[in-house]
Amino acid sequence: MTKKIARSAMRDRLTSLDEVTYNNYSKQIEAKFLRHIMDLDVSTIGLTISNFPEVDTWSIIKQLWSMGKNVVVPKCSPSDKSMVFYQILNFDQLERVYMHLLEPNPLKSKAIIPQEIDILVVPGIVYSETGYRIGYGGGYYDRFLTNFSGDTISLAFDIQVVEFVEYDVFDIPVDKIITPNQTFLCKQIRQKDE
Repeated sequence: MTKKIARSAMRDRLTSLDEVTYNNYSKQIEAKFLRHIMDLDVSTIGLTISNFPEVDTWSIIKQLWSMGKNVVVPKCSPSDKSMVFYQILNFDQLERVYMHLLEPNPLKSKAIIPQEIDILVVPGIVYSETGYRIGYGGGYYDRFLTNFSGDTISLAFDIQVVEFVEYDVFDIPVDKIITPNQTFLCKQIRQKDE
């Protein structure tokens, strides 16, 4: 199955989730992710502002703020497919950009360098247990991850994790995937397979 077909098929499955199921799963993932954060000595977490049917990150961001964590979100540059992360202290620092995405307004936010990010939550639509992912087709995260050395994690619904995902040599897998019912230690799984 090509990436394009897998992406489209999974999007159809996700958009068919009813609101109650979506909210329940998002809350379960949030609880597991926040427990994970509490177990680590980290201060800066990078993540995107979610749109349905992605796992809800709005509530996660509020909880991270209440824990005293630094929240940084990406601003994408379509011309060169690059991203710069900006710290946000409230949602008023966001602006709606292309494809109705919410991103930080650089005039209201402080840019940070990749080395300052302790954990990066990497979005995607389909994942393998080994951490390879199919994103939304822009290639922004694959470019960013080539120069990122922090921990990477993805938040997904159980149906998004499949046996195999087609990937290219330049694709960089995530270290861990958290779903409502499982936590995949992808880095360890890959090491076993080597």
